[in-house]
Amino acid sequence: MNGSLPLIDPVIGHAAAAAVGIILIAGAIEKLRDIELFRYAMENYRLLGSRAVAWLAPLFAVAELLAGSGLVFETTRPLATWLGLGVMALATSAVAVNLLRGHDRIECGCGTGGQRISWGLVGRNLCLIAAIVLAAGEELPRQLGSVDYFSVAGAILALLAIYASVNQLLANQPLLKELQS
Repeated sequence: MNGSLPLIDPVIGHAAAAAVGIILIAGAIEKLRDIELFRYAMENYRLLGSRAVAWLAPLFAVAELLAGSGLVFETTRPLATWLGLGVMALATSAVAVNLLRGHDRIECGCGTGGQRISWGLVGRNLCLIAAIVLAAGEELPRQLGSVDYFSVAGAILALLAIYASVNQLLANQPLLKELQS
């Protein structure tokens, strides 16, 4: 995946990979914690039959967990990049298909609970996909210094805070629409 991407600073690559990895791990843990609720959410998308959803729901959650875990570690990042892109592409496609069908009252099943699908969710997922691609980019050939590790940690925290804020805004969006009408 590194062929035509520009060189990026290792701080950016490590921060993007770790932040998306943490997001995927957290989402997967929530799905695995209540797999029945996740199966129900998947069934509501009406893209697969109940039998397929019964075995695909846990498989999807485990794939998300593996992708997230793999993104955190540099040695497993190349394989995890492809797995993460696959997981995100499937999830984002399912949301987009249902929105195009006019089905916008479906809970996303993202693991955050109570969040309906929306074009904002598609945009959020596209940003996560972009971060995965960024993390897969070839890094400048330099060693990280001690200050760089603080920069990575700060960037991870900032990215996670932005993600949490966007998620909260997306979750509040349907409630605000109902209040306005």
